[in-house]
Amino acid sequence: MLEHINWFVGVLGDLVIVAVLFARRRVPRFPLFTILVAFHFLVAVGTKAAFHLSGHKVSGSTATIIDITDLLVRCGVFAELIRIALLPLARIWQLALSLMLIASGVLIVMRLAPAYHSLSMGLMLMHFFLSVLLLEWAMVLAFLLRPLRLSWQSPVAAISFGYGVFSAVDLAAGAYFRTGPAGDFVSSFLFRIPVYLLIVLWWSVSLWSAEPGVS
Repeated sequence: MLEHINWFVGVLGDLVIVAVLFARRRVPRFPLFTILVAFHFLVAVGTKAAFHLSGHKVSGSTATIIDITDLLVRCGVFAELIRIALLPLARIWQLALSLMLIASGVLIVMRLAPAYHSLSMGLMLMHFFLSVLLLEWAMVLAFLLRPLRLSWQSPVAAISFGYGVFSAVDLAAGAYFRTGPAGDFVSSFLFRIPVYLLIVLWWSVSLWSAEPGVS
């Protein structure tokens, strides 16, 4: 039951965001973000349809390809958000800030993540690393809004903060490396659903009614 609810909420949220992006012509400004949301929608619908038709879940190799593709596009979205938000800064400061974020993320992963001995564990570590990066980026951007001449309601800020909040929830819920009781994870997992819906609402409003002249 929980799996079906999570699937429906995810598909509905992806569909709303894609519709707003195209309706308000935000796709040229956020091409990789659009691709990522559309990719999640197609994967969710495609895997569900394949399961109903064949009675089997996707194979391990197919799941790995999907996971790697997701990671690559998410890395692109992270770079896209940084590029758009840091445009007012000189190129050297853009590069320095990006490298500091990546370096601190690597140090956190090295300190907290367990050693891995398989491809699946390596991919999980990469997801963990990206969540740390997105959370760090959201916190840094919160302090740089005024110097960057951005509003917290602007699309690039809203998308960044949305990913930061959801990454914080995932990390707090032990979505990657769980050490507490399973019941704690289930409770946290249920908490993710209303959080995701609020983020989708925030993104939709921001992408639909951004102020003129604000990124």
